[in-house]
Amino acid sequence: MDRIWNAEPDQRYRFGNVVVETRGRRVFVDGRERKVPRRVFDLLLLLCRAPRRVIPRDALYEALWSGGQVVSDEALTQAVFRVRALLGTEGRHLVTLRGVGIRFDADVTVENDEPPVGRDSDVTAKDQAAETDRAPTFEPAAGRPRRFGTAPILLAVAVLALLTWSAWLRWPAAPGQPIDPGYGITLERIHADRTDTPTQLAIAVRYDDAGDRPRARAVLETLHEADRRTPWPALLTGLWDIGTGDPQQAQGWLVEARERIQSLDDPYLNALLRYAEAEHRGAPRDIIRYAGAVLDLEPGAWRLRLARAHLYHYLGQREPALREIRKIQVHALGIRRLESAVADRASFGDVEGAQAQLVALPRNTDRAAWEYLAGRIAWSRGDRQAARQAWERAFAEARSNGRDDIRHRAQVSAGFAAMLGGDISSAMALFEAARVNAEQSMRITDRIDLTLLLAQLHALLGDERLARDEFDLAVGLFADDGGNDRMRTQTVLVGARLFPERQTGLEPIAAPAAQALLDARRALHREDMATARAAWLLAEQHGALGTELADEARLLAAQLALPVAPERPFDPPYAPLSAAVPRLLLARMTGATH
Repeated sequence: MDRIWNAEPDQRYRFGNVVVETRGRRVFVDGRERKVPRRVFDLLLLLCRAPRRVIPRDALYEALWSGGQVVSDEALTQAVFRVRALLGTEGRHLVTLRGVGIRFDADVTVENDEPPVGRDSDVTAKDQAAETDRAPTFEPAAGRPRRFGTAPILLAVAVLALLTWSAWLRWPAAPGQPIDPGYGITLERIHADRTDTPTQLAIAVRYDDAGDRPRARAVLETLHEADRRTPWPALLTGLWDIGTGDPQQAQGWLVEARERIQSLDDPYLNALLRYAEAEHRGAPRDIIRYAGAVLDLEPGAWRLRLARAHLYHYLGQREPALREIRKIQVHALGIRRLESAVADRASFGDVEGAQAQLVALPRNTDRAAWEYLAGRIAWSRGDRQAARQAWERAFAEARSNGRDDIRHRAQVSAGFAAMLGGDISSAMALFEAARVNAEQSMRITDRIDLTLLLAQLHALLGDERLARDEFDLAVGLFADDGGNDRMRTQTVLVGARLFPERQTGLEPIAAPAAQALLDARRALHREDMATARAAWLLAEQHGALGTELADEARLLAAQLALPVAPERPFDPPYAPLSAAVPRLLLARMTGATH
């Protein structure tokens, strides 16, 4: 590692929208200087000087904590997390190799460093001096003067005054003033150190509501660094990472949120943090309990009500799910999670109520969203052809109006309808295209799910080589990006069915029903029918037929000559969609049609 650290110091490293300068230890993201703690800069510099090389964990400890310090694994995890957070979308190049180390897969270019002129900065002179004082011995710590004329400074002051004035007009300092009712964000709950924090929070939530989560994350990550008191950027980003299937990133953000919330006397934030941590653990009953505690304090927090409805449905409790979903009022299109409550109402059994709600919404305000919801309601009604047609219209509309979230969901849903309708070639083409979008938008759960779909469909068509390639890619995504427990379980079950000799390294799996199905599948592979049947019956006792594992359980029952339960509606059509492929195999065995 000495060769890396002793490289020429006065250099500038570029990759994507990031510039790293060794002179003055400065980092610019999207042309704006970011304040960077010493160890985060050290790690980033190490990555820039060793791109596409595996850096072992021991070498990282030696480089970042010299002098024989005793350091926990959590300290390294936090350092990696902070680098990813700093880099924003470019953080996707930082790959964690489980049990080995890390690798930086960016295309890094190196230049001789020259002083930058006229770039924006969110680092004060005091901050820069403090960081310079803490610079490690292997880098020169000398800073350099900022080169700004009087006119840019006056312009900056004028713009800041205008922004502050407009923010004051928009966010009057009244207790209970809503910033976002879905999360229950009010002025008194923000605990901000900056006057523009409420505005920035609102902007981030609006970007996410419109389907532009990468931009929303960029706003929150910047705000988290700028406002050192408010916990909301870390809390929201952690929740979003849980939703997209990145538990490692989520853990880092939730740790940051807890550190800030601990110093605040705010029961609402404490309840919301407990809810987020329950989501991270994947504990359905705790999620319902803590979401209920949040709603006791803020009944209008519809995002938490929607979460409760989904968890009730997941647990097979349809009536409580319907009660919760009916309490959510939708008066307009444009907020993607709120829109989904209309379709979820149909999925939970109230198709007519959902249809009435949709008809009352103005279609012309967002045709892509309206058509997508129409497809979901048609799906719940059992009309797959109408659903596919509506989703195809939604996809076309979303391409023209910039609703990337609708474009992605409509494409995946149309592919799913095509697959269950027997149009495998169209389904695979749609899944391939959607996977590209999922990679670009960092939808980790969707990437794994789509890859498992393609692996199984290649196997269904008899192409074992392509099936194996896709499955290996799915397993590799866990090492690179994390993946949640549900997708981990799904990957293990698919692997046991397609490639029983393949070791994935993803076990053990936590769900008792899933483990019993895995034991049954492996016993079947050994032709130990008695053990396989006993394990299948145990999976049934654990409720496998009432969960997303139902199709895997039904297929195994047929292969074990056991009674096959009726097919359950796959509704709502959410990930893991790959769990539905066994019904195609079962249809081939029995000659049934979908």
